[in-house]
Amino acid sequence: MNRSLFLFPILWLAVLFSTAQSNALLYEGLPVFHGATIIGNYPGTDFLFTVPATGERPITFFSKDLPKGLNLEATTGIIKGKVSEPGEYHVKIIAANAKGRAEEDLKIVIGDALCLTPPMGWNSWNVFTNTLDEKLVMEIADAMVSSGMRDLGYQYINMDDYWHAPARDANGKPLPDPKKFPHGIRWLSDYVHSRGLKLGIYSDAGNKTCGKCFGGFQHEEIDAKTYAEWGIDLLKYDFCFVPLKKKEALARYQKMGNALKGSGRSIVYSICNWGLFKPWNWAENVGGNYWRTTPDIRDKWKITPFWYGSFMSILKRQTKLYKYAGPGHWNDPDMMIVGNYGLGKATGGGGADKGLTDTEYQTHMSLWCMLAAPLLTSNDLRSMNDATKNILLNPEIIAISQDELGEQAKRVVKAGSIWVYRKNLKDGSVAIAVFNKSKKEKKFDLKEAQLNLTGTYTARDVWQHSEMGTLKNKLNLSLNPHETIVLLLTSTQSK
Repeated sequence: MNRSLFLFPILWLAVLFSTAQSNALLYEGLPVFHGATIIGNYPGTDFLFTVPATGERPITFFSKDLPKGLNLEATTGIIKGKVSEPGEYHVKIIAANAKGRAEEDLKIVIGDALCLTPPMGWNSWNVFTNTLDEKLVMEIADAMVSSGMRDLGYQYINMDDYWHAPARDANGKPLPDPKKFPHGIRWLSDYVHSRGLKLGIYSDAGNKTCGKCFGGFQHEEIDAKTYAEWGIDLLKYDFCFVPLKKKEALARYQKMGNALKGSGRSIVYSICNWGLFKPWNWAENVGGNYWRTTPDIRDKWKITPFWYGSFMSILKRQTKLYKYAGPGHWNDPDMMIVGNYGLGKATGGGGADKGLTDTEYQTHMSLWCMLAAPLLTSNDLRSMNDATKNILLNPEIIAISQDELGEQAKRVVKAGSIWVYRKNLKDGSVAIAVFNKSKKEKKFDLKEAQLNLTGTYTARDVWQHSEMGTLKNKLNLSLNPHETIVLLLTSTQSK
């Protein structure tokens, strides 16, 4: 592939981040921090955050200026406790191992906002649907740790539909299926939390879920209170068996939003009404932290009919939504299907979909990170191949997703089959994604003028993990079919 610029190698980076060995080498050498650098939580509620860091183990963690009520476990990097006093706390985190030490600034914001960067984690639906159970959740949590995903910022283990018992108890309280969850949800959340991760759950704004389990309608307060008692950290709230009226949607989502806010726990609220009634205009006002903008995603590049969400149809729907996203409120183009390979049981999976190629999965990850979308992968974490790991565990693309500025990328070029996205980052650098939606290889000259840049920038290829030199006038790119090249542009004036 010809990506011509004057070569500007930094040898130690080239060794550290070589394509074949980058993920393995993340766990050798000095500590390196990843993931979010800002965390939101409600006052007086349980706080849990695992400092994402890689490097030779063991790593010992220290902190300076941690707010009263929180404690940092030195051997795990897990911060937990409660902070009663609202405010923005600036904490210094230190990680040390046999190779040396590193420091990072972490902001802990105790107030009325959650989800200050796009949530990262896993959802059961696309692969497991009605086979969800306690054993699976525990194994997925273990795999999120052992694979290194937690060390890069992934934290949510989200149970979708089919966790339910056949009915509520006599008082209307929700119950889990006793065969699938013999120890109960509280026990399970304690296990997930002990791994430094968070547990999400699913319900519906109707009286039944999409899988025809009991829904949340007219049980909002008892459900929210029970979820808090169970230690739930996130609720995905669906839209099956609900009158298709905007007023009804707003009322039902508002009622659950109020119940969650009054539950006594910091529970992230995911609104899943498939983009009906343009939720980007109202979902934040009813308490939502992120909201679906599309139908369910399928593990296909293109598909008909239109109400099934292929990758391309979902991507196109995001084009004009960038102005609605930001810290605490995100557009959600649905779960990621990276590494699914058509094996998911949901919406025609289990072999009905052939799945995307690894190049297409890399494009999927690239553009979801650029779009500041939730990174909730829905594959089997227990059996990921190297290609899937290299995509999901790329620290450089994750850093673009978790940037504190929280900007959703804007498409700035549409030149035939080439689309170019620009995302401004907090430190003044700029992320650029060049996407070839064609089935054919394409040549493309990326011009400085197209990006509305002034000054001189150096370019780094986020997927090749290589420095590309100085951007002067234009960059000659060659893109494989359905490939996305992601570049990090840094002003030489800021160095």
